[in-house]
Order: sequence, then C-alpha cells, then structure tokens
Amino acid sequence: MKQLSKINNLLVFIVISILILFNSCEKEKIFPYEPKDTIEELHMILEDYYFWIDSIPRVDFENYSSPQELLEAMRFLPKDKWSYITTKEENEQYYVEGKYIGYGFGFTPDNEGNMRITYLYDDCDFKTDGIDRSWKINTINGTTVNENTNIPSLLGTDAVGISNTFEFESTSGTTVSKSYLKKEVDIKTVVYSEIIVDGTNKIGYLVFESFIEPSKEELTETFLEFKNAGVTDLVIDLRYNGGGLLSIVEHMANLIIPDAVNGEKFLSYVHNNYTSNLNESIYFEQNSNSLKLSSVYFIAGKGSASASEAIINGLEPHLDNVYIVGNDTYGKPVGMYSFNSRYSNLVYVPICFSLENAAGYGSYFDGLKADSYVDDDTYHTFGKDEAIFSEVFNHIKNGSFSSSKSSSELRKTPKKEIRSIKDERGSL
Repeated sequence: MKQLSKINNLLVFIVISILILFNSCEKEKIFPYEPKDTIEELHMILEDYYFWIDSIPRVDFENYSSPQELLEAMRFLPKDKWSYITTKEENEQYYVEGKYIGYGFGFTPDNEGNMRITYLYDDCDFKTDGIDRSWKINTINGTTVNENTNIPSLLGTDAVGISNTFEFESTSGTTVSKSYLKKEVDIKTVVYSEIIVDGTNKIGYLVFESFIEPSKEELTETFLEFKNAGVTDLVIDLRYNGGGLLSIVEHMANLIIPDAVNGEKFLSYVHNNYTSNLNESIYFEQNSNSLKLSSVYFIAGKGSASASEAIINGLEPHLDNVYIVGNDTYGKPVGMYSFNSRYSNLVYVPICFSLENAAGYGSYFDGLKADSYVDDDTYHTFGKDEAIFSEVFNHIKNGSFSSSKSSSELRKTPKKEIRSIKDERGSL
C-alpha cells in the first residue's frame, strides 16, 4: 500500500470488539470502554496508534458525521498523504487474494505528454491483440487521452461487464480500436523477468509491481530460476511499485542476501510514545533460494513508494553496493496497520509507525536518492533496449554510469497522494 502493513506475523489486524489480537489481556488498559459507532472507534484507534498523534489538535469526535470526515480532521497535514479508509472486501481481495476489478494495465505520460502503457498483467485482455508496454492510448470512448486526462473517470464504475472502447497505437504506427469489458483481474506481480547472459555476467532482471501475498510464491519461483541459472547480477525494477506488505519485503530481501548478512538487523518499526511497546526490529533470515549477492541494482523513480523504499533502505547498510537507477524514490518512510471495524465493513488504515534501517536511517520523506538519473523510457519494452536498463547494463559491464543528468533534468510528474488501494496498486 503505499501500505507498509505487516500481515500474518507482522500485520496487526485488530478486530474491534474491541479485542487487541496481539495483546488481548490488556484490552481494558488500552480501551477502557466500548465505542458506540464507527466514528468513536476510529477516534479511539487514532488517539492510541496514530504516528503523529502529538502533532495534531484534539477533536471532539461527536462533531463529525462520518469516519471519513473525522480522519480528514485528524490527519497530520501536509506530512500525512497516506492514511485512508477502505472496505474489508477490497482489502482482502487485493492484499490476500491478489485480485481487483478492471483491465490489468499501468500507464504513465511520455515526454510528449501522451499516455503510454507501462505494463500489463498476464490476465489483461489487451494482450490478445498484441498490445504491450510502450503502446500509446489515443482515445477512450472517443475522448482524446493525454497527460491531463483523468483516465479512471473515463473508464467508469469498477464493476464486471463495464465496456469501454480504446484506440491504441504502437511505436511503429499500428493501431487497434476495440471495446473491452472490465473483469476480475488476477494480479501477477512479477510482470516481467529475464536472464541476460553477457560474457561471464548472468543478469537476473525482474519487474515487480506490488508487494502482496501472492507475490511470495512468484518471487520464490523467479529467484529459484535465477539461482539455477547461476545469476551473478540482480536488477529489480520497482519504478511502478507503490508498496504493499512488509512480510513480502522481508521475503524478497531474504532471497538476495549473502551468508554474512544472515541474522543481522533488517528494519526497525518505531511507533508513537503511547505504543512504544510495539517497537521491534526485524532480522534477516536467509532463504534457501537466496542468490547470496553482495550487490543489487534497483530501477526506481517517483512511483517507487513505501515497501519499495523499505527494501532498498533496509539492504543498504549490509551489502557492498545498493544502486538506484532512474530517479529518486517517492518518499514514504512510514507504515500502516489495518483495523477492522466492529460496526461496519470498513477498514481503517492510518499511519502508525516509521521505518529505520540498521544504521538508524529512516526520514527519507524526500525519497531515496538515485545514483544515476535516466528518464523512464516508455517507448520500448522491458529489457536491453530500454534506457534505464541499458544504464544498469553499462555499469555491470564497465563499472561506471554513463548518464550525467540530475534529478531536475528529468521529466516532472506530480507527486500524488496515495490515499486508497487503487492509488497504491496504480493499475486499472
């Protein structure tokens, strides 16, 4: 998510009866009385768990007509761009099942302001017509699409069977105009992987789109392929990855680390003064399929947020080299817990903790800085022909980066608020 929740052993799902699953015997100490409705229960959660609780004015919850209105009143601005409310169905469907209603594609503006497809899930129906990354979206339902177009609004309600007519154009000028139906999309978060052999270098490259529960098996399979092939260099593309579950962050890290890092501190979770008893450190537990590498390249950018940043920051003190190529990351060094409402199907997802690496670094609200700045090349498919990967490939071969650009020279894209599961997912 955007959401750096800790599922299973780390994610604290609080079923508000009010019963605190991680500390049920302390129920009365934490919540001395039972709330009467959704507004009061959210207020009680925020008063205890909200990370910036000492930085906001106290409010009278009885003056608010909905949990959403209360959250907006208590959200710490401008710092908190992330706390939100969703439903139990949407939360479960995305983070646990890896599904959503839509088409199964990502998009971003190119250098001319045209909208281009960045990736497609295996389940995307566009693929049956040869449409791929780098194709331009010319029109939707007859409306011309550009960087100023609100594409989600053009596509309408997220319901199975909703029809929209697209016109796509490839970089060679081929066009496809066709109507497609929204459906339940199965997310495959490893949207691309490849092993590139160049002399003695065997480069494992994967494009990873979200940290959700189904990702664990996908990552295990991909890294096993890399290990069996004898991969010597690893490139993880997170440029469109808005975050997700920290349990999957840990799993990915444990598939990378060398023997010497096993058992070392990976990340620490730091809560507010009232819930400091929840502070904890997480340690590396090397996976049997680990590549045991001392260096790793991350392709990243302003769309790389939350969990994407956590793995980069967590590995940095331990490996010989952790490179970031593309652009500075989004800047979200804080995470959330998910609280299930007792009175409704709502799930409250406020910022509850910050993240620090083993060196104590964690305040990267301006993002993690790139080692080499390269514009997102949306005109090519993933792999050696694409500009950012070519920059990584050059460094692997020659030991130096070729780009002399600075962050200010790259195409500017507005920093968005990630205030929903759809925002974090990024795909439609």
